Amino acid sequence: MKSRAEIDFVIMWVNGNDPIWKEKKQRYLPNAQQDDREIRYRDWGLLRYWFRAVEQCAPWVRRIYFISDGQKPAWLNEEHPQLRITDHRDFIPLNYLPTFSANPIELNLHRLPELAEQFVFFNDDMFLLQPVRPEDFFVHGLPVDDAVLSPIMLTKKQDIGNIVANDMAVINTFFDKRNVIKQAPGKWMNPRYGQKLLRTLCLMPWRHFAGFYNDHLPQPFLKQTFCEIWYQEADLLEEVCTHRFRDYQRDVNQWLMRYWQFGKNCFIPGSPYRGKDLNVLSEETVPHILKRKTRMICINDSDEISDFAKVRENVEHAFQQIFPERSRFEKEEKRETGGHV
Repeated sequence: MKSRAEIDFVIMWVNGNDPIWKEKKQRYLPNAQQDDREIRYRDWGLLRYWFRAVEQCAPWVRRIYFISDGQKPAWLNEEHPQLRITDHRDFIPLNYLPTFSANPIELNLHRLPELAEQFVFFNDDMFLLQPVRPEDFFVHGLPVDDAVLSPIMLTKKQDIGNIVANDMAVINTFFDKRNVIKQAPGKWMNPRYGQKLLRTLCLMPWRHFAGFYNDHLPQPFLKQTFCEIWYQEADLLEEVCTHRFRDYQRDVNQWLMRYWQFGKNCFIPGSPYRGKDLNVLSEETVPHILKRKTRMICINDSDEISDFAKVRENVEHAFQQIFPERSRFEKEEKRETGGHV
């Protein structure tokens, strides 16, 4: 296993209530096939708990790259030695900016100054609940992940499944499914996948990769993976990076990098049950947080929230119960809003 000092965390954040940022966004109106919904930028007031969780559960992390569009919460301790506050302009080519989509930001993560070869990418709705080890993310320099086959399900025209289909078109262009699995069958037919292994078995007769099971959890990446795909598909990635808003018909996203690691058998099998993907409206969400049922979670926002303030209060109270102590990443109590794109 590589040194613990060689793993970084990366998290993106945007203050969707910032009037300067809102005025900037207003100059670039999305077209009909692009996504500019409120939940792309909505704040849940939970960022400080993300930092508290990292401090308590992953003290071994080398650096934390906090990415924003020139924004930062007033309470954030900018002097923390592990923190790297990073503006979009610090690593994304200027001809792609400004952007109001997560995809151009994610596709350029390998350009972060001095980023470790091994890093874990978080959306700001992904949290640690229990102590984690470096080996939960990387073993022998390889990402720990679950390569479970799963079909792409499209439920509407403007759906993330369209982006995933674009990702898979790239994967099937460069990788032959039968050869990939033949080269490392133990990585694909692994008992750690539990019942989800049935998904892979059901899709084995098909010649091409139909899709992969997506965990919506903190994702380990190798920086070299991004460099390889940019070398092979520069035109495609450059096109996506020019889209200022999420474009379901034409975009690819950072899952392409995850799938590429699968195609190269560049991973160590891990359990898909290491975390939980929760809907914020689910009755299971608050108890799951309070009982710390899994090592990590993702809390998905919803368009169907009727009383946002109440739902947010309940979730924040749960995090306050399990992470009540201020972390060294905080300098004062003042709150500021933010969300993810």
